[in-house]
Parts: sequence; structure tokens; C-alpha cells
Amino acid sequence: MTGKRSEFEVVADILRAAALGSKESEVMAGCGLDREAFEKYMPAMVVLKLVSVEKEEGENFYRTTSRGLEFLRFYHGLKWLLWGKKFDFLLINILTRLKKDRHPYYVR
Repeated sequence: MTGKRSEFEVVADILRAAALGSKESEVMAGCGLDREAFEKYMPAMVVLKLVSVEKEEGENFYRTTSRGLEFLRFYHGLKWLLWGKKFDFLLINILTRLKKDRHPYYVR
């Protein structure tokens, strides 16, 4: 299923699926990813600190970090700027409320 989506769309789908915390199987099912695609994207997302991983009941549990939420805000903001009102701006407002840190990761 990843063949029809860009890499940014796949990353955004994973971040949305893990926004409130999800098991590995829930992320794969929610994004329509097979094991190979999941293992391609997830290590990079963990290294980039877009997703945190914890071991829970013998299965990995993934949660979108504040940096991952910031990525989603930029991604959806750019989509909205490029395609206008056809894109659902409500998601950006919801993500803003979910933000945990007062300052984004790039402000020191």
C-alpha cells in the first residue's frame, strides 16, 4: 500500500496512528503497512525522535513525540497552503492542542 503514497505521507500516517500511543500491530493496521514497510520507516523515525518506543506486555508501544507532532503541524500546514480549503484545517488545530512542550524542539 505504500507504493501509492509518498514517503512523507507514510510518515504522517504513522505519526497520526501513534499520536495517542499504539501497539506495533495497531500502527501497522492503521496505516496499512506490511512488516517490511514498517521495519523500513520505524527505525528512522525513532532515530529522528519523531516516535518514542516502550516495551509493554511483550509488545512494542509507540507514541508520537512532541517533535513528531511538530512534524505533523508543518506537514499539514504546508499541504493546506498548497491545496487550500479542500484540506481539513481542523487537524492542525487539534494537533496544536496536543502539543506538550511550550517551545518547539528547534527553539533553544
